[in-house]
Amino acid sequence: MVPEQINELTFHYPHTDLIDAKTERSLAIKMDEAMIKLGEIMFAHDHVLDDVIELIQEQQQDPHALDQLITQYDLWLLAKHTRHSHLNTVDLHQLSRIVVKLESDRSQVFDLYLQHIHELKGRLYKQAQVLKRRYEDYRNQLVQANLRLAMHVARQYTGKGMELEELIQEGTLGLIKGAERYNINKGYRFTTYAYWWIQQAIKGALSEKRGIVRIPTNVTDRIVKVERCKYEFFKANGRYPNAKEISSILGMDVDHIRSTLAVTNVGDSIDEPIYDEGLTMQESMASESIATPSSQLDEEDGEAFLEKLIGELPKRQQFIVRLYHGIGIGQTYPFKEIAPQIGVTLERTRQLYHESIRQLKLLAEHHT
Repeated sequence: MVPEQINELTFHYPHTDLIDAKTERSLAIKMDEAMIKLGEIMFAHDHVLDDVIELIQEQQQDPHALDQLITQYDLWLLAKHTRHSHLNTVDLHQLSRIVVKLESDRSQVFDLYLQHIHELKGRLYKQAQVLKRRYEDYRNQLVQANLRLAMHVARQYTGKGMELEELIQEGTLGLIKGAERYNINKGYRFTTYAYWWIQQAIKGALSEKRGIVRIPTNVTDRIVKVERCKYEFFKANGRYPNAKEISSILGMDVDHIRSTLAVTNVGDSIDEPIYDEGLTMQESMASESIATPSSQLDEEDGEAFLEKLIGELPKRQQFIVRLYHGIGIGQTYPFKEIAPQIGVTLERTRQLYHESIRQLKLLAEHHT
């Protein structure tokens, strides 16, 4: 969801009335029902169901819950592709219901449905569009009714590096994520669940904000040249060049090269985060909570270490990270160009990217 859509959600505040627990639950149930019916339509295409199963497995669900889904899926496939279809006790509605009831990031499943919705024809396409709008309408009602909660949490973080308006916007993003992932079967109220998501979204934004150091344009240009030189040298020689070799190739002062490498490789300054869009992964990963030995991130083996970490991410997140930072391709791409390639929204692409960075930080800690 982009800022304009968030602003539209908040436009009528404070005229939006608060809702009681019964109404809150009713909206959550209606969201579930719309998504279940949408899934039932989408699962008419076998490959969509296959993709959903793969996505949920990547999310590392509870083994027992996942086993139930896989078992039902196998039974459905068996009945469909044998002469014993009359014995089938599993239908697409049941499968879709199981998917929705799982404790998973359902926003990813919803994005997957939207990615394939154009494959539907005629009446099914119209039904799917109606269900999509219905789901989003119920979600937005739930979000609007709890904007006061997002604003309350946002005010607790004023004076820490972000304007209140920005904090509210980030908090609303967390509120939306909470609405999309809320599972009424867990027995707790939505406000209890949403509070955590709002808080996490704001904390994450503040953490990134504190980590931003704007790099001058001339330094950025030098970084691009050095990174490209390293990439070409690695392709030709199977290793990364040192500062003197880069200096010789580019005809630049070796001290300038060393200062550039200090930025792109972070090195001993890993605990002083440097971040700017389109630069290196080490800058995005850098955080005060990580104490990675400089031997892992020096100019000789830093990118090899990084490649190892990226390889442990889910494939879709690897794709986003590599394109955004130009890793292995020599060219960076903005989120707006990456989003169509993976079939999700611009905001969802950003979310997946930041989720990847958090995972890489954890992986870096694990490998130290």
